[in-house]
Amino acid sequence: MMKKSNWIQIFLFCLFLAGFFVLNLCTPDRDFSEQENRYLQLRPKFSCRELFFGDYTSKFETYTTDQFPFRDSWISLKARSEILLGKKENNGVYLCPGNTLIKPFSEPDEQLLETNINAVNLLTEHAGCPVYLTLVPGASETWADKLPKNAPNASQTAVIDTVRARTEAQYIDLTDALAAHAEEPIYYRTDHHWTTLGAYYGYSALMQAMELQPLPLESFHRRIVSDSFCGTSWSSSGFSWVPPEQIETFVEETDAVHVTNYPSGKPVEGRMYHDEFLGQKDKYSYFWGGNTPLLQITTAHTDAPALLILRDSYMDCLSPFLTEHFSRIDILDLRYYRTSLQTYLQEHDFDAVLVCYSVSNFCTDSSVYLAGR
Repeated sequence: MMKKSNWIQIFLFCLFLAGFFVLNLCTPDRDFSEQENRYLQLRPKFSCRELFFGDYTSKFETYTTDQFPFRDSWISLKARSEILLGKKENNGVYLCPGNTLIKPFSEPDEQLLETNINAVNLLTEHAGCPVYLTLVPGASETWADKLPKNAPNASQTAVIDTVRARTEAQYIDLTDALAAHAEEPIYYRTDHHWTTLGAYYGYSALMQAMELQPLPLESFHRRIVSDSFCGTSWSSSGFSWVPPEQIETFVEETDAVHVTNYPSGKPVEGRMYHDEFLGQKDKYSYFWGGNTPLLQITTAHTDAPALLILRDSYMDCLSPFLTEHFSRIDILDLRYYRTSLQTYLQEHDFDAVLVCYSVSNFCTDSSVYLAGR
């Protein structure tokens, strides 16, 4: 009887393996996962050279994992299993009250942080105009009370205090400005960015620190452009049942604001908002068309100062507010811009430079050192 039972188990196991083998053969490969918002590994091309001297086996292992049948469903099943086991975390993301997904902040690499601070100090020394530095605290800081008590969440305020003490730039603190509105939806529930509302409060604090008068919130026409946004936290967590949310705009796009984009080193006509992204997974690229090395923006305020911004993607939904206060705004993303920054400063006349990063990105972005070059 025992022997027969063993044979039945072996048969079922082999049937299981054979079934997934057939599914793998019949299921077409996907080059992009909408749920995970990333490109998937396609079947690597076989060659003896790649097998013995390349990374063929590593690529093939990734391929089998990425193209596993019903991959998205398995990811969601794993996340649901974690919840049933009493856990609130999956893939480093916590499911918090109000269907809010938060990734805790990790202790920074002290050496990289010091390198980035020194780069901004070098920029301050050679810019020839005032340099402002601001770091945006993320949801895991402002909404830390939403995280479980045992979540390993390092202090972003401690990083901000360190940067403020060591920088030679004029530091602008946004911590209090955001904390004062912590009960409002200033961060996305499903994404790591702040919302346009959160960016507005950041903009107000920036303008006041730069001795400019921010426009009141009620002067803007708030418009919902999407109600189906699921951000990067949603994609990486596996919590696929968390409902989507809205994306808003406050600043209207007008002909008075002219945008030149340099997506691949050559100038093309740019726009503040790109409606085509609202029908895609990466809806946050609606602002300015997503990551790009350089944006050059001119406005009708010809007597206003000119501003250079070094930034990460948190600036995407904040920068439209700035078009009311500057004649020209050049926005550089050092992750993609590889020409000398000092040369760019010498070739263009700016009244101020603003370095704006999230705390997390400033601690981890190895391209910030280019600010001192």
